[in-house]
Amino acid sequence: MTKQTVFSFSLVLIFLFHCTKTIAQTPDILKILDKPGEFTVFIRLLKSTGMSDQINGEVQKSTSGYTVFAPNDKAFSDLRSGTINSLTDLQKVQLIQFHILATGVTLSNFQTLSNPVPTQAGGIGKGEFPLNVTSSGKQVQLATGVVKATLGKTLYSDDNLIVYQVDKVLLPLDIFSGYEPTVSAPAESPPVATKVNESGAVSLILNVMWLYIGIAVNIAAFSL
Repeated sequence: MTKQTVFSFSLVLIFLFHCTKTIAQTPDILKILDKPGEFTVFIRLLKSTGMSDQINGEVQKSTSGYTVFAPNDKAFSDLRSGTINSLTDLQKVQLIQFHILATGVTLSNFQTLSNPVPTQAGGIGKGEFPLNVTSSGKQVQLATGVVKATLGKTLYSDDNLIVYQVDKVLLPLDIFSGYEPTVSAPAESPPVATKVNESGAVSLILNVMWLYIGIAVNIAAFSL
């Protein structure tokens, strides 16, 4: 075997190793969300809209990374009944896109964002898809004009993709301008026991006693 052959073979091995390593390190949004076991609704929407394949494909090509805000199942259960099912296919895609930023934002970098923050859903003008971010220390809040969500734990983070949990579904103003969040019914107050007026009760008893005494005296007087 010549030196040139050995050199060429070595280059092929290096290339294959690099390709295998790249494929192995490419994040998969569905696998990331499936692991905790509490994002079944979001996963279903990602699959039905085709956004999971789009995210995975874009992440591989991106040089700036992506950020995904993932509402858990409780966040979806807090919505009014039929909220998601009433959307058109296009609106479902826009809803998912509203949870995606075309740049990787670490926890410490949220305070550097300029509001409104552009998402994959489209325009940031009034009545469209504005997303406003406020950051104080490690606490980050996201306001859509319809709901306010709080950033939770980091589900995944690398140079290509960062995934955060959020406690509410981010409802874009363009789609949900007339949406009214559910309001929990106020807890019923426990019945208040009626206080007995002790002095009044004693007075009533004495009056009854004097009444009976008066009647007895009158009866005795007539019998004499």
